[in-house]
Amino acid sequence: MSDDDRKRYWNEQYLEYWRSRVNEAGVGKSKVISGDSNTEDDSVYESVFKAYGFNAGNLLEVGCAWGRMFPIYKQFGLEITGVDISKAMIDSAKENWQGDASIQQLKESSAEALPFTDSSFDNLACLAVLDATFQNQAISEFLRVTKPGARIYFTGKNDHYYPDDLEAYNAEVGARRKSHPNFFTDTKLLIQLLKEQGHTIDQFYFFPRRGDFATFTYEETPERFYEYFLVMTRGDTYSDLPEISDAHSKTFKELNS
Repeated sequence: MSDDDRKRYWNEQYLEYWRSRVNEAGVGKSKVISGDSNTEDDSVYESVFKAYGFNAGNLLEVGCAWGRMFPIYKQFGLEITGVDISKAMIDSAKENWQGDASIQQLKESSAEALPFTDSSFDNLACLAVLDATFQNQAISEFLRVTKPGARIYFTGKNDHYYPDDLEAYNAEVGARRKSHPNFFTDTKLLIQLLKEQGHTIDQFYFFPRRGDFATFTYEETPERFYEYFLVMTRGDTYSDLPEISDAHSKTFKELNS
């Protein structure tokens, strides 16, 4: 899928779809997608930010949408820059936040080619977005535009979830049916590569099954898991990452072999 294809996808009705999912976020089942678990609400993110706090200074949010998380960042006194691949999302963010002194910049941009110089940011967040990117390129960009010692937060979907997690499987099948850009992380390889580069893993939350993120039900070292939330501190140097994700999970491949 090209950048133009992805931009078209995110600009065609996705803004209102994602607003509707966020509006019902929290514990329980979705009415937008019948039978699916709700997405997590803001309190989940807030609890992580309080436990593993921001550095003072500025923050880049990659995939900022309409600025959903901006009120939380503002609580911590951060200068906020937001980017999103979707013009519709950025236009909505500008409408919502025009004139707010905390918002430094709002730009239309993909995660894989961020329009900023090296070592520009003290913090970076990419929440509920990474699985829709080319992950090795996106994370390499996260490392490039952040300063040594920067705090980085991102979430994603693991490539090996439990085979009886039907909600996870159905979500993967549904995404493929809609041509939704959806990539699953080889999380063990990602952790290994980040540690080898000298970055510090401050916390890794593993959510075993679809829906566990919304209830903040996590494990330390599960056999398999569906979603993750990574908190890390950037090391002094970095190098571009090799491929770490795939359009199909290992579980999907096992069940369809």
